[in-house]
Order: sequence, then structure tokens, then C-alpha cells
Amino acid sequence: MDAQNKVKTINKAKGRVVALLVGLSLVALFEAGLWLVGVGPDDALFVASDSSYRINPQAARRFFPRQYVRLAPGQDRFARDKDARAFRVFTLGASTLLGFPNPAYTSFPNFLQQMLVDAYPAREIEVVNCGVTAINSFVVREFVEEVVEYEPDLVLIYAGHNEFVGPYGAATPFVRLSGNWYFIQLQMVLQRTKTYYLLDSLLHYVAAALRPAAPAESFGVHLVQREIYLEDEAHRRTEAHYQRNMAGIVEVLSEREVPIALCTLVSNLAGFYPLRSQGSVPPGATSANYPQHAALHFDAGLAHQAAGDSVQALAAFVRARDLDGIHLRACSPFNRAIRTLAAESGAILIDVEQAFAAHAPAGLVGDELITEYLHPTVWGHYLIAQTVMTSLFAREDVVGLAEGRADALDDFAGYCRRLGYGVRERVLARNDLILLLKNMPYAERPPILEQRLAHLVGEQLADLPKLSYAQIADFAHRGGVAFLAAIIADLADPQPLTDALDELVGPLGLGVGAVRSAP
Repeated sequence: MDAQNKVKTINKAKGRVVALLVGLSLVALFEAGLWLVGVGPDDALFVASDSSYRINPQAARRFFPRQYVRLAPGQDRFARDKDARAFRVFTLGASTLLGFPNPAYTSFPNFLQQMLVDAYPAREIEVVNCGVTAINSFVVREFVEEVVEYEPDLVLIYAGHNEFVGPYGAATPFVRLSGNWYFIQLQMVLQRTKTYYLLDSLLHYVAAALRPAAPAESFGVHLVQREIYLEDEAHRRTEAHYQRNMAGIVEVLSEREVPIALCTLVSNLAGFYPLRSQGSVPPGATSANYPQHAALHFDAGLAHQAAGDSVQALAAFVRARDLDGIHLRACSPFNRAIRTLAAESGAILIDVEQAFAAHAPAGLVGDELITEYLHPTVWGHYLIAQTVMTSLFAREDVVGLAEGRADALDDFAGYCRRLGYGVRERVLARNDLILLLKNMPYAERPPILEQRLAHLVGEQLADLPKLSYAQIADFAHRGGVAFLAAIIADLADPQPLTDALDELVGPLGLGVGAVRSAP
């Protein structure tokens, strides 16, 4: 009897295995059929076009829900047949590489392209910007595995700010089925399949048909809701994932003997108030009594800054950033990981954090170099490119360069002229920045943000007279004047700026009444 039961058990197990294999075979056949008929867009990072390759706009599609898909906007092309004189650089990262919130052509890869051309006139320079908004090291690692096939002379990585909020992050507003490393890898494999694309499309259209018509929710930082604090397990797991991804990136490139440059990350310390602090505190509380409260550390930083103690101010501002429960800015462990990895692997370290501190007032990086919470100003992008060049001059033997002409580099104003960035472009971008800051998801607008908005409006009023009459009229017709009037009206002390705006736009037919009644 026992023998018969044993045989039955074995037969059942065999049946299950056969059923599983048949099922997997059917799925594989279905997947192959979808590939044959060309279902869904191409996910490759690059697509061929005549004699060159270009960035595939759909390369990052699979990492995002359909309503929040981020396109790869890069327009850079590089030759399919690499010239013997070519020096080919791929830059990978997220929105910082796109110049946001300023025009994309003001991002540091564009400054770097111009600087390399000046410093190495005998070389054919190709800087290929692979930046995509909201991606993180999980995505960059996949992209690097493709980049190595295109004969890079250098791969430069600036990534780490989106580890919590980007794809698969602990606080991501996108699809996240598990925080387990191996499950994430499985999810990434499945997302490359046409079957996944088809099922995702069907679910999207069914959901759209079942729910009432509503305007699509805009993409932005307001989508991030989950608060994660420095001592949380999710925080430690995110740090570990970042270290593992970055180590994997270095390993892939090292195996192919491709030089790699790792950039430390920079963010606004002295000018950006933490979005969320842990717990509530009574009036008069201090960071000494509530050491885990981000806002109290920021307030302490302001007090130390006002007293001229930049060392204590820096420590307090860094602590405030690291304790912020909404992780839009990479915290200290991420830069430590970058420095350690560069030291252990021999990668070129581009110490952007140190460079910004060296150029910031009293070493406190703030609004002078960062537009809002982490994206550099246009001058900040120029500074990043300068920092990269300094490192390349020192490591020419590693990247296959020689006799670089540092004295041939232009100044900031010169490169801005060459890139086509002037006062008009600055004015248009500044309105976008004002709107972004106004909509920061604070529970209550902090005083430092109120001051920042008033300062930006003041800069607009100072720059507008530098434009031609036609350019000012165009700005007004675009809604720029009405927008500024609305921002001013929302400030605590609007009258001085209201009067200044009215005086400026009066010749355009917008008097006091029109300005004050602007929507």
C-alpha cells in the first residue's frame, strides 16, 4: 500500500511538472508571437537612423505606469561607424542631466561637449546625453548594459537623488510589487516582455473605461506620499540597493575596460526647508531635545548661519536634509557610497559636492547654485562641467586623451552665448521655477520659501527691462505678467512688488487694475 501511494505521489509530481512545462511553453510561444507581429514599442536605448544612432524616446517606458511615462528627450546622435579620432562620452542619470527646470540645452553635458571641443580640437567629440526624468540606479544599470555595446571612451554617472521615489523605490508613486531585491529583478525582466506590455495595456484601458472621465493627474513631486526616515528599515534597504546597483554598473564597465566617472551628488542645503519632519514638537523645541526632527535642525542651521558659524550651520543643514521624510534629495550615505566605490574600483571621482561647497557662500550650498531642492542653476551646470574637465585633465591617460588645453576653455558668458542662453530664456525659465516652488507639497509654506518667491519675482522685475519692447509684450501675451501678478498677490507683503510690476507693464496696456485682478 505504501508503495502504491508513493507511486501515486511521484506521478502527481510528474504531472505537475509536465503541466508547468507545457504552460511555460505556451507562454513562450505567445511571447514569441507578440515579438513577431511587432506588438509594443522598441525598448532599446538607441535606435539606428541612417548613418547614426540616436536616443530612443521610448527607452524608459517600461519602468513607469502608462499615465506617468517619461520619455527620453535626448537629441544627441553619434556615428554608427566610430571615427578613429572620436572621443565618445555617455552621460547617464535623471532630470539633472536635462537641465530642469531650465532649458535642456543648458545642462552640464552640453557645456561639457563645448569644453571638450575647445580643449581637444583634434578629436571628434561626441557627448551623448542619456538622461531621463525620474529614473534611478535600477534603470541606469540596465542602460549601462546597452551603452557598453556602443564603443564608449568614457561613461559618466550622476545618479542617486531618485532612489526612494523612482522606479522600484520604497516611496515610489509608480508600480512597486515588492522591496525585495530579487523580486525587483524579476519584475524588471518581466517588464521587458511583450506579454507584460500587452497585459499592462489591457488593464490600463479597462480601468479607464470603468472609472469616470477625469483630467489626468499631473506628474510631479506631489505624487510622493510615503514618509521614510533615516532609521527606518526601508531607508537601509534603499541604501543597500543603491550600493549594489552602482557596484554592478562599475563591474559591467570594468569587465569591458571602459573608463567610468562617478559624480558625487549635490543638493540645496541652506535654502530648502525639509518637506516632512518626524513627529510633532511643542513651541520652543530645539534640535538638541528632538534630534530626529528635520525642521528643528534646519532652523538651527539658519541660526548658526546668521551668527557666522558656518561649520555648525553646515552640520545642521546636512542633518536636516538627511532627516527629511520625503526623500527628494540624496542623503549623506549615498555620497559616502560613491566615494568608497570610486576609491575601491579606481573609477574617476568627480567631486561635484565638494566643488559646489567651494563656490558657495561660506561653503553652504543654497539658492545661488541650486534652483530649488536639487537641480543646479545654469551656472551650477557650468560648474559641474568645469569639475569634470579638471578631473579629465588629471586622468588623461585613463580615458585616452592627451595634451588638453585648459587655457582654451571659454568663460561662463561665452558658453552661454554659444548655447543660445540669454536674458529672455532666463526670464521664461524663472516663471517655471516660481510655479514649481509655489506648488511644493508643504503642509504649511515655510518663511524661507516665502522669501525665495519674493526674491525670484524681484529678479524677474529686474530682468524684464533688459528685454526689448517686443520681448516684454510677448512675455505678457504668454501670460507671464498675469502669472507674476497672481504670485505677488499670494505673498505676505504684495504691495511693493505689485506697484513695481504695474510700473513696468503699464506701457503694454496692463494698468494697476489689470495687474491686481489677474487670475
